[in-house]
Amino acid sequence: MTVHRDVTHKDVARRDVAHRDLVLKARVRLLSHNEWVLDAPEGLWVYRALFPASPRVYAYKLAHVLWTAADSPRVAHLPEARRALLEEARAACAHIPAGAPAHQVRMREYVAAALAGLEREQQEGRAGR
Repeated sequence: MTVHRDVTHKDVARRDVAHRDLVLKARVRLLSHNEWVLDAPEGLWVYRALFPASPRVYAYKLAHVLWTAADSPRVAHLPEARRALLEEARAACAHIPAGAPAHQVRMREYVAAALAGLEREQQEGRAGR
């Protein structure tokens, strides 16, 4: 049995405050970071928190961290996890502005190539069975 309850203004306000707190924490973390892009797993939560607030600003960095995470040894044996990371990266790439620097625009190609490679690996695995 599922219990449904009406969403109140207090519930919405509570979620808004929690989201603003998360965005603030992510921004503070970025300010204390001296590198170009935060790496996973820390970069994942930071850019995932900031992306909804400013998609055009954080699209490339989120896509880069997701693309890198999909290639990490932690998920090398988990094709569905790799696919989920790459699909999320593809969705983030859709927000990279057309006038962005070339290395940012090329992220779309990198993600597409990684997805194609993953598809080939899975098809070869199926054919080998």
